[in-house]
Amino acid sequence: MKHIIIVIVWLFVPFFITKGESISDIRQLFDSIKECRIDSIKIELNKKLSNRIDSLLQDPTSFNHSFDSLPYLGKIYSDDHLVKIYTWSFPLEDKTFQYGGFIQYNSKGKITTTPLIIPSMPQLPPEDKKIDAKHWYGALYYKILKVKKKRETYYIALGWSGLNAATDFKVIEPLQFSKNGQLQSMGKMVFKETGKKACHRIVMEYNSEGKVTLDYNSHEELIIFDHLSPIEPIYTGIRSYYGPDFTYDAFKLKKGDWYFIENIDARNR
Repeated sequence: MKHIIIVIVWLFVPFFITKGESISDIRQLFDSIKECRIDSIKIELNKKLSNRIDSLLQDPTSFNHSFDSLPYLGKIYSDDHLVKIYTWSFPLEDKTFQYGGFIQYNSKGKITTTPLIIPSMPQLPPEDKKIDAKHWYGALYYKILKVKKKRETYYIALGWSGLNAATDFKVIEPLQFSKNGQLQSMGKMVFKETGKKACHRIVMEYNSEGKVTLDYNSHEELIIFDHLSPIEPIYTGIRSYYGPDFTYDAFKLKKGDWYFIENIDARNR
């Protein structure tokens, strides 16, 4: 019996050593990117970082791992604990940002991991069309919520992105998954606003020095956000001059769609 116990222990030791070494390597790569001052080297280091994280997330137990020793890796769960998003970013010398990301989906215990791939450079996402995981725009997501619409389920992710030296943006992003757990698409025509066409996502671009609120009130099923206005009427349409005007708008969830509410009282919310 003692021999059996010894064999079992030695079977698991290499696994934990390998996992520990992977996390250590990832932490060192994050530190190297932070300390580096040459953009081309940062970008190459980020490719290695993405590959290491990809390898680590192939382990199904990663879904429930907190990865507390990786402070530069953003980790958030959906409110039903079935979706987990990992994102990270770092600045370049021209004040733009680079991003990386993965999404995991738990389908009855089977964990599927999808990498988020930026084809060329991070960009402002279009509001009028769906995209897939291979055409990501780059963002840091900080909240995910599950939404039911008739017999289907989708998720809403709230995120921030530093676009360039002049503007940042926040995004309300619907996520749809296939039955086998793959990220099927980003974007869904669920936003309803009077006088405007339904769009696949909401994008709020504003001056990079601004602080813009975008959050979810679960009690009232409201996505509440700052109303953005130009500092002067002559700058209408130039997003680098837009910022909060101390009023708030919202989207209210009704039967799986989100209906726009203008000038909502957000003081007690």
